[in-house]
Amino acid sequence: MQKQYSSPKCQLEPVDLNDASQFNELRDQRIICGWESDLQTLRGWQDKADLKRLFWITILDNSSHAEDKYIRAGHISLDASSSLLDESDISSGDPELSINSVFIMPYYRSLGLGKRAVRLVENMAATEPFGDPNCRFLTLTALSKRYFYDDAPEWSGLWEKIGMERPSFSVQEWYEKLGYVS
Repeated sequence: MQKQYSSPKCQLEPVDLNDASQFNELRDQRIICGWESDLQTLRGWQDKADLKRLFWITILDNSSHAEDKYIRAGHISLDASSSLLDESDISSGDPELSINSVFIMPYYRSLGLGKRAVRLVENMAATEPFGDPNCRFLTLTALSKRYFYDDAPEWSGLWEKIGMERPSFSVQEWYEKLGYVS
């Protein structure tokens, strides 16, 4: 008999970078994912809380006997702007918001949390207090799939050169499945 796993419901909770334990937990997650984890960058985010909004991707801990205990399974950001769009694409009063980070702890991957977190942040982008009802654009930056499929010499051995393992999938393709276009 094959064990059935249900997909946990997730919710987003604001990260409080002024709380030392949350600051350290976010830094630990950033170290695991290999992205901006240096203290200077994270402290800079404390000062830019109105521009860089970070959220914990949380799921209910069913193994805990405590009522409503949530696990921080990852984090996602909803930032003020990525400056990816041409000014001609944006009329005044139409803010551009951006997803600059989506990270799920390795243990919680393959549960659909990333997709659900992106959908939740998309909804937040169009509502206050974290977004704006006039938001018409949600941009993101992702590693191009050419790093996976292009045989050009400049991409050869890229992952070994930067001392990282090649990811198991192209994040650009993952976002395309969610409806994003390059």
